[in-house]
Amino acid sequence: MPEQRLAPLLDALPRYTLVGDLDSSLTINGIRNDSRAVQSGDLFIAYRGRFNDLHRFLPQAEAAGAVVAVVETAQPNVTIPQIVVPDGREAWAWLSAAWEGFPARALTVIGVTGTDGKTTTTNLIASLLDGMAIPYGMIDTLGARIGDRRIETGEHVTTPDAPVIQSFLRQMVDAGMAVALIETTSHALAQHRVTAVDYDIAVVTNITHEHLDEHGSLENYRAAKRKLFERLSESERKLGVAKVAVINADDSSAAYLSPLPADRQLRYGIERSDVALNARNLRFAADGSHFDVETPIGNFPIYSPLLGRFNVSNILAALAVGIALGGDALQLQAGIAALDVVFGRMEPIDEGQSFMAIVDFAHTPVSLENALQTAREMTNGRLIAVFGSAGLRDRAKRGMMGAISGRLADMTVITAEDPRTEELDEINAEIAAGAARSGAVRGESYVIVPDRAEAIAWACRYAQAGDLVMSCGKGHEPTMCFGTVERPWSEHAAMRAALRAVVGAK
Repeated sequence: MPEQRLAPLLDALPRYTLVGDLDSSLTINGIRNDSRAVQSGDLFIAYRGRFNDLHRFLPQAEAAGAVVAVVETAQPNVTIPQIVVPDGREAWAWLSAAWEGFPARALTVIGVTGTDGKTTTTNLIASLLDGMAIPYGMIDTLGARIGDRRIETGEHVTTPDAPVIQSFLRQMVDAGMAVALIETTSHALAQHRVTAVDYDIAVVTNITHEHLDEHGSLENYRAAKRKLFERLSESERKLGVAKVAVINADDSSAAYLSPLPADRQLRYGIERSDVALNARNLRFAADGSHFDVETPIGNFPIYSPLLGRFNVSNILAALAVGIALGGDALQLQAGIAALDVVFGRMEPIDEGQSFMAIVDFAHTPVSLENALQTAREMTNGRLIAVFGSAGLRDRAKRGMMGAISGRLADMTVITAEDPRTEELDEINAEIAAGAARSGAVRGESYVIVPDRAEAIAWACRYAQAGDLVMSCGKGHEPTMCFGTVERPWSEHAAMRAALRAVVGAK
């Protein structure tokens, strides 16, 4: 974007006070939060994060040419004007939206949140939009999509920072998109990355144990998720576009979210009589999932190549969005059936081996349990699970996941998953303790193989005809973090290499 006058940008801020003399006709060349990237004429924004306080870089930003600063606390010994706001990240979001001309106001914006199933649900909705011939852009764990164009959004990032989101939304508007579909994390909601996004449809999959390292408590985590639904009544209204809440009646979050105002609420569930969308007569076969759905537009059968009861819930959430957007039964049936796989989600890998191999992203207790229960239904042989737990993240889930796998898998292979600066052996020991509590025995029903590639290879060598090997926790992610370094990683490449070695040895 070209330079812009400061005054209209400041009009977007909910509240601020000014320290110093400010020329209202001042023009701004860019908005930066990194003093190393500041150029002459930029606005520098400072806030306090978990690990860093950007206020301390204000002198460097001024020296590099910043002409105004947005701060949470006025700083001494600074000559440029300072705009003091209650929350720097919130201000960054509003300034970014204003810089791009508030593009969300020209789109119907759908947000999908939840602990598990966000990416699958987002991709199911995208498949419905394809079938309904509605032009859309999408931001999810796998990247951004604007029409037929795919853009990488970064490592270990689902919802990017506010300037990136607003830039994508502007590109969507300029490309003629009608809908923006955003996978919206609790981090994005709590850190104001999406504060200035005007949502129209809010979708929740579930809210379970995760990210307590970031939020401090389950209550805070739930409150962050709740912000998406609060945005429905707070955000800009668009002509002819209803505010719709899509809520999982089978999840405990329903009681928490249902009281929030919306023009229309679509609750969904399995084998229930008190919801707008009800799935019944579930049947799982080798080709996928079959069920009948009762909806506000009639009852009809659904087929999806995706497997598992948890994916039935994801499908119901997507169907609710399709109905809210005016889809008919034939469009909804075709759109759901068209999505045969989501990259890194319950994805079969075949190199000609005599057993099944699956790559999945399950990295929470609930998602691991769902994945293993689904895998158990897919084989009459042994279930071999490979997974770890991330360092510097919620420690409580490590033992929980070990116990789940110790109970559901015939063999648990404990390994690395982004240990970061924690000791990998200590992380694995916590998982192993959970497995032992559920009755698993080291060397008989669980092993520890620290190197992840070797762990997957070990599992594939251990597998016999008719077994199922499932590696969980990395899925689509292109890197693995050791210390503070992100190393290239591909779960798919590791699995394929292990399978080829097994096939080649026979």
